Amino acid sequence: MKPGFRSLLYTEPRLYDLVFPDADDIGGRMCGAAFRRYSSAVPTSALDIGCGTGRFLEGLAASVAECWGVDLLESNVAYARSVRPHLHVVQGDMREVRLGRTFDLITSFGNALSYALVDVDLARTVATYAAHAHRRTLLILDVLNARSYLDGDGFQERIEGRVDTPEFQATSVALHVLDRDARLLKRTRIWRIPGRPDVEDYAEYRLLYPDELGRLVEAGGFEMLGLFDNREFRSSDLAGTITAAPDIAGMRGRKLYAFARRR
Repeated sequence: MKPGFRSLLYTEPRLYDLVFPDADDIGGRMCGAAFRRYSSAVPTSALDIGCGTGRFLEGLAASVAECWGVDLLESNVAYARSVRPHLHVVQGDMREVRLGRTFDLITSFGNALSYALVDVDLARTVATYAAHAHRRTLLILDVLNARSYLDGDGFQERIEGRVDTPEFQATSVALHVLDRDARLLKRTRIWRIPGRPDVEDYAEYRLLYPDELGRLVEAGGFEMLGLFDNREFRSSDLAGTITAAPDIAGMRGRKLYAFARRR
């Protein structure tokens, strides 16, 4: 299936790991806290839907015996298999992939669900989560928070970024447009890399309100356990207050983190 987005970081997945380093394993620490809060034991199997380069799964594999990943893009799958061969990574569309088995933990990070732009595709993706979940499977996902972008201070028309590592240097300019009626965020980003022609990215994201996400997850057969606008499980009004300088994607502080259990 042809994706409705393009990105330098997906065309060259090695760059994704350089642009978004996670030496502190923030996502892994959040999952560990979720296991202690919502589960009686560490899961023995995990599926990451929209796994990208497999970097998050690699960290998860330190405590979870069996880790699988699904990604739409052949480039991501090939890269993940080459640098993380101990993971089981397959290519598939999150709306329809079926692996014929269930897992103790299902994750979907990196705004993967936000790529489902219309209601029917949101429901189909949640049905995929459910198809791979047995009773009491823990589901953890993140989405872009409509309260932050549409009602709060999350929207910025222009965001400039810089990457400066020994292996990769670049600057970027991202321009954003809001379609309020459709609750879509549209981003065009230009990468300027020394010695190379400029590269243009394009993506669209569905923005979800907290109550909307809750209904979606519940309709898919999950019980919502917790919903936050931060990774630290702090109670809030879910407005997604921006407390840090923008990262290169410009999405820090603008997400919802959902924790649910299969009924």
